[in-house]
Amino acid sequence: MKGDFTDQELAYRGLSRKDFNMQVGQSKLNNHQLFANIEVPINDNWKVYSFGGYSFRHGSSGGFYRKPNQSRTFTGLYSDGYLPQIGTDIQDLSLSAGIKGNWDGWNIDFSNTFGQNSFTYNISNTGNTSLRFASPDEFDAGGLRFSQNTINLDFSKKYDVWSGINIAFGAEHRYENFKITPGEEASYATYDAAGNVWNNTSPRATDFFGNALPGGSQVFGGFRPVNAVDKNRQAVAAYADVEFNFTNWLLVDAAARYENYSDFGSTFNYKLASRIKVAPDFNVRLAGSTGFRAPSIHQIYYNVTSTLFTNSQLLEVGTFSNDSEIAGLLEMPKLKQETSKSASVGFTYRIPSARLTFTADGYFTRINNRIILTDQFLRSDVPAAAQAAFDAEGINGAQFFTNAIDTETKGVDVVISHTARFSGVKLDNNFAVNISETRKVGDTHSSGLLRSPNLEKIYFSEKSRVYLEEAVPRVKASLSHTLSWKKASIYLRNTYFGKVTGADIIDANGDGLTGFNEHQQIGDKIITDLSLAYQFTKNVGLTVGVNNLFDIYPDKNLTASTNNDQFIYSRSTSQFGQNGRYVFTRLNFNF
Repeated sequence: MKGDFTDQELAYRGLSRKDFNMQVGQSKLNNHQLFANIEVPINDNWKVYSFGGYSFRHGSSGGFYRKPNQSRTFTGLYSDGYLPQIGTDIQDLSLSAGIKGNWDGWNIDFSNTFGQNSFTYNISNTGNTSLRFASPDEFDAGGLRFSQNTINLDFSKKYDVWSGINIAFGAEHRYENFKITPGEEASYATYDAAGNVWNNTSPRATDFFGNALPGGSQVFGGFRPVNAVDKNRQAVAAYADVEFNFTNWLLVDAAARYENYSDFGSTFNYKLASRIKVAPDFNVRLAGSTGFRAPSIHQIYYNVTSTLFTNSQLLEVGTFSNDSEIAGLLEMPKLKQETSKSASVGFTYRIPSARLTFTADGYFTRINNRIILTDQFLRSDVPAAAQAAFDAEGINGAQFFTNAIDTETKGVDVVISHTARFSGVKLDNNFAVNISETRKVGDTHSSGLLRSPNLEKIYFSEKSRVYLEEAVPRVKASLSHTLSWKKASIYLRNTYFGKVTGADIIDANGDGLTGFNEHQQIGDKIITDLSLAYQFTKNVGLTVGVNNLFDIYPDKNLTASTNNDQFIYSRSTSQFGQNGRYVFTRLNFNF
């Protein structure tokens, strides 16, 4: 007898199809923090200070469900498949210490700041399928660590010339270290049928369909010894800032900064700004500047292989550094610095009699050689030499950080504030709106092999373009009110989030075809927040509130984007989240 008896078998096991879905939503998180801020006077002119803190966060999130009919599942251990969990332990440490004071009219501040972030992975409820019965269900997958130490020496002084001149200058030394620590062998290795590490020729263990059983801890393969990194870099900088109050109506500020990186050479940048008092209650301001951003040490050296959902299937995708063999085979350009130019102009206008303030600013920023993460180059997309390298790495796809594009961002910020007082009651009203647009300009910075049509559309893909230009609301506005009476206050805010576009390319018009420019449009929404606060004493206060009072969610995904109804909302947009209503209480103690 032939036929599909899946539903009968599920019912026999007491399961339904939904039991094989992944967990979508906010991950589990335990967060513990401790911070301190200390200042001790030495004498009337000098004081020493220190501030810093420590935080520990333990998180857990689920990956894609490994189903029984997939080679990623060894049914001898998981007869119904399994939902692997990514456990993370994140530690943040920061400590600043310094001395500041006044010497002969100069304000002097000398300080040292150290910060460190570590991120370790523990993968549970999983398995290295190639080990079959010998596989553990939990793995130490290694981790990342970034450390930075900064020494600053700053001087500033005010001179009573014209209407005042403020002078500031200083120097900085910055040291950075990035480290990747490999996981245990079973978290990344593939084993053969005899239980030994596979040497690319020995017989592989297979599932009951004859497919080779993959290695590494499922959902997140551990960092391999070849991924291990322990890299440093240093930067030294000097800056100067002069603020001229030529008259009581004209202020001009000029600043310059020189910086030298041990890996990206030197840069000189400047800023010019001015404030013009057109009338007692009307100020105009304008500014222009240049910028330089060296690739972060993480973007240069980060490399790992992960399981990603690509083209409706789970694939092993490697993120490789620009100096890797695979990057060279694809003629990937070496990373270089981003440079920028920006300008802004705005005004502030007050009407004291009406207790009204208007503020408006327009801005423009051009970034050249912007760093992005490429889309995934699949094995079938690349030349034969690169395919061999893919096979040696045990991957289906590869992606890289690269200076792919130039972008322009332009926008306007407007804020209107109003205060009213009556019978001991104070009412503050604020309206703010931001209208902005970011877009790619000019040609993509590709060369060599990457100029071929198939590879160039992966180097900077249509999905990446939409994510850059349309996945963030171009219009965001808020209207807030605070009503205060004695020790009590009520806060109400409505925030408007403009429409966005999902980056995934799908069959948006339902014609059964996937077009190059078919994306789901996600409509605009208004989110309401409300809170009540009461200050019992000078040192003790209580706040009770609710964010997203009316439990608003984004538009649901079209069926083509749900992955069998698992993703109800878009994973590729940044609008206002998908957690719904959030109720909280907060008790504040001030010492």
